[in-house]
Amino acid sequence: MKMFRRENKKLVGVGLGAGLAGALVVALKYALRPLRKSPLPETISPAVFATKVLHTTLGHVIYHEAGSGQPLLFIHSICLGGSSFEWSKVYPEFAGRFRVLAPDLIGFGESQRPAARFAAADYARMLAEFIRATCAGDQAPILVGSGLGAGFCVYLASQHPDLVSRLILYMPTGSREFGFGRLRRSTRMAAHLESLQRFLYRNYQSTREAVRNWLAAGFVDAARLTDEVVEVFTTCAQQSGAEYAIRNLHAGRLEFDLEARMSSLKSPVTLVWGSEPGQPSLEFGESLQRAVLHGNLVVIPRVGAFAALEDPAALAATLNEQLDPTLRVVRSEG
Repeated sequence: MKMFRRENKKLVGVGLGAGLAGALVVALKYALRPLRKSPLPETISPAVFATKVLHTTLGHVIYHEAGSGQPLLFIHSICLGGSSFEWSKVYPEFAGRFRVLAPDLIGFGESQRPAARFAAADYARMLAEFIRATCAGDQAPILVGSGLGAGFCVYLASQHPDLVSRLILYMPTGSREFGFGRLRRSTRMAAHLESLQRFLYRNYQSTREAVRNWLAAGFVDAARLTDEVVEVFTTCAQQSGAEYAIRNLHAGRLEFDLEARMSSLKSPVTLVWGSEPGQPSLEFGESLQRAVLHGNLVVIPRVGAFAALEDPAALAATLNEQLDPTLRVVRSEG
C-alpha cells in the first residue's frame, strides 16, 4: 500500500512537471509570437512633407522631404522607438530656406528592420549611400543629428569629408561613453541570447508604460512629455523587427570612439547641449569641443536628451542662429 502511494506521488509529480513544462512552452510561444504590424500614426511626419523610399545595400529607407536649396539632413537618435519623428516639431521650420530631408535610419520607424548584426560603420555607409543618392549635384549637405545618430554623422564625416559641409550635433555619443556603458550587465548579456532578448523586449522594454518611463527620464520637465510622443515612440518600438536594432545597441555592436573621430574632422562643427546635469554630461561636450579643429558649443537651458520634443521652439531658434550664413565657426581653444 505504501509502495502504491509512493508510485502515485511520483506519477502526480511527473504529471505536474509535464504540465508546468507545457505551460512554460505555451507561455514562451505566446511571448515570442510575431508582432502584428500596427499602423504608425500620421503625425510621424508633417503633412506638407513628401514621404519617399530609397533602396540601400542595408535595406530600404523611408524619408520625408520638402523645400529647396542646400540639403539639410535631420538624423534621429538610436533609441527605443526612435524615428525621424524626433525632429518633426523642428525641421518644418527650415523648409523655406533649405531642402529638408529626414530619414528613418535602417531598423527604425518606417524603414526596413532586418535581422542583421549592424555596426556603426554600416550606418555610416547607409548615410553615405543616402546622401549620394538624394543630394547628387547639390551643395554638400548640412547634417543635424542627435545622440548616437549624431555620432554616426561624425563617423560619416570622418570617412567622407566631401559628403558633409557642416555638422550640428545635439549631445552626440559613440555609445561607449553613454548608453551601452550604463546598461545593466543582465541587459547586455541578454542581447547575445536572441530568444531571451526578444522575450524581454516584447514583454517589458517596449510596453507603453516602459516607453513612457524611459522617455520621461530624458526630459527635464516630464510634464512636457505628451501622449502623442508616447504613442508614436511606442508604436515604432512595437513594429515587427524593431528589436533587432536595439539588440545591436545593447550588444555593444554600435560602439565607436567618438572623440578620435571628432579630432579628424575637417568640417565645422557646432555642438549643442542641454544645461541640466545628465548623460552625456556637459563636461563631455566641452571635451569634444576641444577635440575639433573648428567648433563651438551652444548650451540650451532647461532641456534634456530630447530637446527636439521637449522644447522644439528653443532648439529651432538655436539652429536658426547657427545656420545664419554670416556666422563664422571659430577654431576651438584648448
